[in-house]
Amino acid sequence: MARSRAVLHLFSLTVLSVGGWSGWRTANSPVAVQPERIMLMPGTLPALNPFLPANEAERQILDLIHEPLIRYDQDGKLGAALAEGWSWHQNLSCWFESAELAKQAAQTVSAQSLELRASWDLESAIPVSNSLVLRFTHPGNHVADEVMAVLATKHPQKLTFMRIASTPSMRSAIQAYTDHPEHSPHTKRVWFDDDGSCEIVTTLTGLQAQQQLTDWILPRHSFVPEILPVSEVSALLEPVLDFRLKPGLRWDDGNPITAADVRATLEYVLPRSWPLPGRDLFRHVQSIAQTSTGGVRVVYRKRYSPTLAAWTALPILPSAWLKRHEADFGTDIPSGAGEWRLTRLEPTRLWLEKRHSETKQTLQVIAATSPLQTQVGLSTHIIDVWWPDRDGQKTISLDSSWRMLPTPPHNQLLLVWQTESSAVKDIEVRQALSLALNREALSHEIPSGRARLHGGFFPPGRWFSAEPTAFIYDPKAAAQLFAKAGWLKDVSGNLKKAGQPMHLRILVPEGNDERLRLAQALALCWRKAGLVLQVDAVPGNRYRSDLQAGRFDLAFLGSEFSPGWDILPHWHSSQVSLGMNISRIADPQLDLLLDALVSEFDSSHILRRASAVEARLVELRPALPLFTDVADIAILPDRFLGLRPNEIERGVTLRRLMSVAQSKDSPHVNLQMIPPK
Repeated sequence: MARSRAVLHLFSLTVLSVGGWSGWRTANSPVAVQPERIMLMPGTLPALNPFLPANEAERQILDLIHEPLIRYDQDGKLGAALAEGWSWHQNLSCWFESAELAKQAAQTVSAQSLELRASWDLESAIPVSNSLVLRFTHPGNHVADEVMAVLATKHPQKLTFMRIASTPSMRSAIQAYTDHPEHSPHTKRVWFDDDGSCEIVTTLTGLQAQQQLTDWILPRHSFVPEILPVSEVSALLEPVLDFRLKPGLRWDDGNPITAADVRATLEYVLPRSWPLPGRDLFRHVQSIAQTSTGGVRVVYRKRYSPTLAAWTALPILPSAWLKRHEADFGTDIPSGAGEWRLTRLEPTRLWLEKRHSETKQTLQVIAATSPLQTQVGLSTHIIDVWWPDRDGQKTISLDSSWRMLPTPPHNQLLLVWQTESSAVKDIEVRQALSLALNREALSHEIPSGRARLHGGFFPPGRWFSAEPTAFIYDPKAAAQLFAKAGWLKDVSGNLKKAGQPMHLRILVPEGNDERLRLAQALALCWRKAGLVLQVDAVPGNRYRSDLQAGRFDLAFLGSEFSPGWDILPHWHSSQVSLGMNISRIADPQLDLLLDALVSEFDSSHILRRASAVEARLVELRPALPLFTDVADIAILPDRFLGLRPNEIERGVTLRRLMSVAQSKDSPHVNLQMIPPK
């Protein structure tokens, strides 16, 4: 403590002149009660938009204030948040010519033997107007044909799926069509995608629906979009996810937290271009309603199990606040439902207080206005937590009592092979190229070393992620595989096959200095193995079109980790050309494994299915996983006891740090202004 006061005495006049720590204490003011924990972050205070964090520090602060329905716990498993539990079901809905026929259909189902209904996992069969809704315990379509065969004598109406290649400007007109009294009785479902295209489920025939939609749209728009019937079915199979909310949940204004808040939050976020994790998964939501017990019921358009994990990435806000800020997010900060709440806000500081705590626990967040202010706070140990900026570790010195910890990664960088390219279509060549690459050396090309080696295709630390493959650097093994594939070194050390040298081409986006530097480092590394890598920096539009068309041998692919186990868009053959599968891998076995994974609703089987996908990807080598991003956080370990080694390996969150914070206060430091002599 003597050292701290000496440093403060030396720098106090300077610090006060830049408006740093002077707001805490002065010689003429009483010593205030110091917050239990003090956090320093670079730059200005965050805007605290829960859907648009500017950096990892703001993301972690928002995670204290706001709460999703469910969240990943410290072991990487799905756990409770606003919801204390959840369960999957499935609805089968079919429509009849009259309400009487719907009632008769329900009676027909009830008349089946108890054993048969049990084999269906049937919970209920309820007629609603002229429809019958059957609720099953588990999602799946294995009993749908059997149930519909029983109902065939009641002649359920055929349902036609119509696809409309509309634009966002047409949405209001199509919505008006589906709501119109003349058309609403025939319209059973309607969806709108982000690009404005629409899908309608109707009891009309395809020809009837096409004609009615054309007649409706033509006088309201200058052109009529393409309208096509997609399929015809006898019933709708829709997975249903029920969340059981924790009892007594309320917003700060006293209003209860309900399904209306969940629905309003999703409707508020989806039309905006904010980078919401799992956005594509939310597109499968058909409706959100409140159950009779006060829970949240989400009905989906299709069977797709990763949609459950998407709810970990959506902070829920009050519907009343969202309604007041329809045009923009506004200047006032929305109320949250998290463990901490914002109690005070100043231009360079904010205070959070823990809710429902027997003892008052606070966290003060300070925006550093100068490197000197930061250095003084760190040197004197006034600060408990520090978020360095990109260059912070270079300009600020830390003594040995500080410890740098990684936070959970959000993005991954892969080296993707174009598997149809003649140069790398051979799996043995791709294996050899992997062995000839020193990923550790390559990671040093990331600014400030902000990269961590990761050998898996799924996010690290999640319960469904198998142990990642160890992609080692072994030049000798690489040379043996090259030779096995027919590539031998000549007297100059160049790899050749049938007299032709190995010449590869990698694409990088023009203006991306980091990717260019990585590609150049990659070229140097492989030059030692005897091959030439041509680095082509191309303009953004051409870069995207070249990737889609497969006009490359390899490319870097940076992607955000999905909240769940949804990696199908990157590797399924259906995503070649028009989708995200730029590797152009088309493997029937991999397709089956990917389809089985996203159709698996039993959590006890998801790890097994994800491991099978991972193993097949490692075998096929459509890509080489390189790194995940790393944002470091600095802490004083003796003030945050209880962290486990595996938590540190996966990444530490501010939420977790505050839960293991020592109850003992940080040292009290009496900052005083020293008058000049």
